Amino acid sequence: MDIHAGTRLAMVVVNGSPASHWIVVLTGLIALLAVTPSWTWRGTGHLDTIAHEGGHALLSYLLGRWGVEVWLFSDTSGLTSSYGRPNRPVNLLVSAAGYTAPSGLGLGAAVLLDTGHVTATLILTVMALAALFLVVRNMFGILTVVSTGAAVVFVLRSASAGAQSALACFLAWFLLLSGPRSVLDLYRQRRGRASSSDVDTMAELTRIPATVWVAVFGMVGLLCLFRGARLLLR
Repeated sequence: MDIHAGTRLAMVVVNGSPASHWIVVLTGLIALLAVTPSWTWRGTGHLDTIAHEGGHALLSYLLGRWGVEVWLFSDTSGLTSSYGRPNRPVNLLVSAAGYTAPSGLGLGAAVLLDTGHVTATLILTVMALAALFLVVRNMFGILTVVSTGAAVVFVLRSASAGAQSALACFLAWFLLLSGPRSVLDLYRQRRGRASSSDVDTMAELTRIPATVWVAVFGMVGLLCLFRGARLLLR
C-alpha cells in the first residue's frame, strides 16, 4: 500500500493496493452485525436513511426539480420533497432512487476500494454529506449528517492508513448490506396492511403492483451486494 503524507491537507493519503484482506473480512463482519439485529439497526439504520434520502435529493436535482428539502427522523424514517412540472418519468425515477441508492453507493465504494482509492472514497463521502447538509431542514437531520461527516473527517485528518481503510471498507459493506435489509423491512411493513411508500407511488405511476417493485429493489440490492462483495474480497 502506497502511503503519501499530505502536509497541506494535514492528512494521510492512502493510494495503491486494496485494503488488507483481514481488514476487509473484519469490517464485513462488523457491518453484518450492525445491519442484522434489530437492536443495532435502530441506531445504524440512520446511515441507510441518509443514503436513501440523499438518493432522492440527488436525482431530483439532476433531473431539474427545485426546492429540494430533506427531513431525517429519529425513528430512521425520512422524507424528501421537491417541486417541478408534472412529469411521470421524472417522478418514477426520483421515487426509484431511494431504495436503490444505498446499494448503488456501496457498489461504487467497492469499485473505488478495489482500485486502492481509500482516501478518495472517504473524501467523496464527506462531499456527499456536505451537499446533503445544505438541504436538510430539521435539527435531528442536521445533527445526524454533521456527526457522521465529522467522524469521517476525524479519521481523514487524525487516523492512520489502516484506520482509513477500515472505515472505508465498513462504509462499503454497510451500504451493500443495508440496501437489501431496508427492502426486507419494506416487505414486512407492507404485509397485511395499507402502506404509503416509494413503491406505492411507483405503482400509481406505472400500474405495476407495488409488490413487484419491492421484488425489483430486492434483486437490485442482492446483485449489488454479490458484485460488491466479490470486489472487496478478491
